Amino acid sequence: KRFSLFVVLSLSLVMGWAQVEARYDRGRVPVINGRVMFQETIATKLDRAESYRRISEWADVRFNKPNVIVSKFTAQDEANQTLSLTAEEYIVFTNRFFVLDRTRVNYWVEIQCTEAAVTLKMTRINYWYEEEREGGIKFCAEEFITDDEAFNAKGTKLFKDQGKFRKGTINFFDSLVAEMNTALTK
Repeated sequence: KRFSLFVVLSLSLVMGWAQVEARYDRGRVPVINGRVMFQETIATKLDRAESYRRISEWADVRFNKPNVIVSKFTAQDEANQTLSLTAEEYIVFTNRFFVLDRTRVNYWVEIQCTEAAVTLKMTRINYWYEEEREGGIKFCAEEFITDDEAFNAKGTKLFKDQGKFRKGTINFFDSLVAEMNTALTK
């Protein structure tokens, strides 16, 4: 009986490790026209002008130092209630005593306010990893975090390095959405 219980517990642990959390599973990194593009629409009771005002105020704070390394607003169109920018900041994977594992991420954001909704898009995602080691490694999201690149052949397990970047990028986008949602509801 003890041996059977040990086998069942061991198998359940192994099966638990092999599974990918639903929030990082296949289909969570959308590729549109060959580019990774995260997109989220938030419903709001605000009119377009008020949504744009709140989002502009939030973006002015969120996408400036010390939150980001560098950013540039490429469009702030009040007439059409759109806002777009490029930014560079860090995604931190591990931050422990004597261990800091992070990457620089460059990305492009577009925010469109419509009646009763605000849409956030994030695309043109590029990474600069281990920049302090002989210049580091530069690559784009399409080369590393898509379903085809990040999962094993069976599609059941994330590769270690690709999984780290995939999870970090999804969490990063989700945090942007949450911050924007807070700006719209306060």
